[in-house]
Amino acid sequence: MDKKFKNQIVDSDIARLLLKHRKARNLTVTELAQRSGVSQAMISKIERGISSPSATILSRLANAMNVTLSKLFAELEQHQNSLVRVAHQQQHWTDEQSGITRWSLSPAGACPELIKVEIPAMGELTIPASANEHLSGQTLWMMSGSLDFRVKNQTHHLRAGDCLALTFASEYQMSNPDSEQSCSYIVAFSQKNQ
Repeated sequence: MDKKFKNQIVDSDIARLLLKHRKARNLTVTELAQRSGVSQAMISKIERGISSPSATILSRLANAMNVTLSKLFAELEQHQNSLVRVAHQQQHWTDEQSGITRWSLSPAGACPELIKVEIPAMGELTIPASANEHLSGQTLWMMSGSLDFRVKNQTHHLRAGDCLALTFASEYQMSNPDSEQSCSYIVAFSQKNQ
């Protein structure tokens, strides 16, 4: 896959980073599989760049290595010490299976971190509880469209301008109920012990 846009994160970038982080933690593929709940075969395919991980799988792998996706993606930045990330430097990644796109908005090392997510029409995303355990909390602000956000058996119907505070780790299920329009939102979050 060629880079469609200058700052698009591609599978080979993800493969390189996951392998680097796994080896830096002296984890075998088997150990990472046990920690993440992702099969050894899938981890091997992702690390070799022959399979594109879904957002859920990527979240599980990152969490198993105690790193957020933002921190993982920040390593791809060219200007690590910058206090400003101008628009053309904002990297993004698209989950090929779901069509969901995630942008890293904040400069590397910012606290809180900011990301933007766009879910296509009728798109769905599940974030496992394990992906949120290392966060002190999250705040989601709807930019456009509508989003059904399910947490702890309660569904919140969000529209542009609505804001949702998440103060505990739980599995989150999100779906865009619109059959024609994508929805987008910004999330601010901080890691624990920062």
